[in-house]
Amino acid sequence: MSQQNNAKGAGLTLLTAAAAAVTAGLCCVGPLLYLLFGISAASFTVFTRVEFLRLPLMVLTLGLLLQVFWRLYFSKRLWCSRWLTLTQMRIFYWCALALIVPVLFYPTLVAWFYEVFE
Repeated sequence: MSQQNNAKGAGLTLLTAAAAAVTAGLCCVGPLLYLLFGISAASFTVFTRVEFLRLPLMVLTLGLLLQVFWRLYFSKRLWCSRWLTLTQMRIFYWCALALIVPVLFYPTLVAWFYEVFE
């Protein structure tokens, strides 16, 4: 794998992890919209059919995030990219992680939030 492909691979893996995290939380979109905006519609029940995919997609997301972490901090390959340096990509990784983890675990976080502050 060339140096340029190493940089592209890390970015692609990070984007795939974000997509898997969003997909893992799709089963709970209806209740979340109802809680946030007071929107209720029967058509949101279609998302509960994909709830069985939540755990495998969570595992996939966490695995991809660990793979990117390994590429950024422990890989012996040189980092070569026209747009981002290794330090900039590490900063981008931590910012993306701060957005992905709450999206991934928001059904659990919302339940915990309402239990603690009720």
